[in-house]
Amino acid sequence: MPIPIRFNSRSVLMLLGSLVSLSLVAAQPQFTQETEVVVVGAGMAGLSATVALANEGASVILLEQNPFPGGTANAAEGVFGVGSRFQRDHYYGPPMMDKDEVFHHEMAYNHWMGNAPMMKAFVDQSGDTINWFEDQGVKFEEVAQTTYTGIRTWHVPVGHGAGLIRVLFGKAKQSPTVKVFMETEGTGLITDDQKRVIGVTAKGKAGEMRIRAKAVILATGGFGDNLEMVKRYHGNAFTGTVANFHKMGFGINACMKLGAKTEGMATLMNTAVYDKKKSAKMGMANPVDLEFDAMGQQPMNVMVNNNGERFCDEIIANDFVLQSNAIERQPTSSAWIIFSEDQRKRYANEGTDAGMGVIIPIGTKLKKMDGAIDGYIAAGDRNLYSADTVEELAAKIKVPADVLKRTLETYNHDCEVNHDSGFGKKPFFMRKLNGKLYAMHEVLSYLTTVGGVVVNKHFQPLDASDRPIQGVYVTGVDVGGLYGDSYGLDSPGTSMGFAAGSGRMAAAEILKSLKK
Repeated sequence: MPIPIRFNSRSVLMLLGSLVSLSLVAAQPQFTQETEVVVVGAGMAGLSATVALANEGASVILLEQNPFPGGTANAAEGVFGVGSRFQRDHYYGPPMMDKDEVFHHEMAYNHWMGNAPMMKAFVDQSGDTINWFEDQGVKFEEVAQTTYTGIRTWHVPVGHGAGLIRVLFGKAKQSPTVKVFMETEGTGLITDDQKRVIGVTAKGKAGEMRIRAKAVILATGGFGDNLEMVKRYHGNAFTGTVANFHKMGFGINACMKLGAKTEGMATLMNTAVYDKKKSAKMGMANPVDLEFDAMGQQPMNVMVNNNGERFCDEIIANDFVLQSNAIERQPTSSAWIIFSEDQRKRYANEGTDAGMGVIIPIGTKLKKMDGAIDGYIAAGDRNLYSADTVEELAAKIKVPADVLKRTLETYNHDCEVNHDSGFGKKPFFMRKLNGKLYAMHEVLSYLTTVGGVVVNKHFQPLDASDRPIQGVYVTGVDVGGLYGDSYGLDSPGTSMGFAAGSGRMAAAEILKSLKK
């Protein structure tokens, strides 16, 4: 027989009080780790921030979703900088532009559509960032330009981007105040009842984590591998990405969930590349295919669209963003690179007229391309064709033969009279197409996304009312608004330089707050 339980008013109140107390405890977040700063992403921005914080004694937890550090920086080549010690000691050529001149150069390129205060702050500190890299043990091999009209801001580290990452990651791992969790991705931001960010949720080899922090730095590298986001903001013109490593847009999406604004989401560091295989996904190029990519950027080529018509001065291929922009306007957003047997042998034996960064420097003899081209064509699985006549080539690449014939006849005549009647190409880069003809399909790709969260001068994300979201800082290509509608190559290394500079600047802001 059950024993009856009697309640009086006092016991009921005590029971209710206990239940309320339990519910409050359950509602409070339980943290598995605590630190001063959490940095999400161990790429250029994240490592620069981490080392800058650690150098001042701040405790940092660094999260990286990949089994290796660096992300796209591993495939990068140089870092933007103006007024560095290295630039002073190794600059050759015309007088070096100062910070103000470079700032105006950048803003003129983007038609003042970019965030001018952020660009000015970035340019002004860029030389100090190069000096700081040297102080950390990074060595540079040259300061260069990448386009015919560009300026020498491109500081190329020994070992390129991967070499720089090795130095910074080594410093982070050696620091007694830094804990590194590899193969661990951020899954969310934790906020308090004032909507201030107070930590990060993550998952990885160590399981689920809830990390409490006084500040969070987001350095997750954009959304280059999130195909749904790429399609939403860029459409279907781009066939694939180069050198992105599981960049799904965590930093940007996490801020958007908190009400942050975005800007420039339709801007990419776009490029045009050789469409390597029929019905194949874009992937990392091998050394042979890289030479085909370089061939596609040579100014002596003729570029035609699917109607068989030229549509630009081919010299713009030296600036892959401009070439990509021009191709995007064409039917199917693709083009054909046409060159002759003479040009094939010229680039194989005498070297290129235009470089492709430090991967394929100007003057490189394209021996690998020359050795592979006949086999590639014979295999029949490449978007690469040859023919002895214009009509035969037109049939193979499926463009109107009469239009292509007229286009090439006009171009050859213009070469004879040293005047490009179509687009004013410099006569130095005009050569008649003689002998066997080749056609190589060129499609659109991108190196990284460069649109993202709107931030203030402290790198805090801003909501719809331009109020800063407290406790979180956004860096690198998770930040939007630095560029206009196109990424600029005339001041090379901007993306990598901004990643490093914004990481250091965000760290400086956090260090100020920690000392209050």
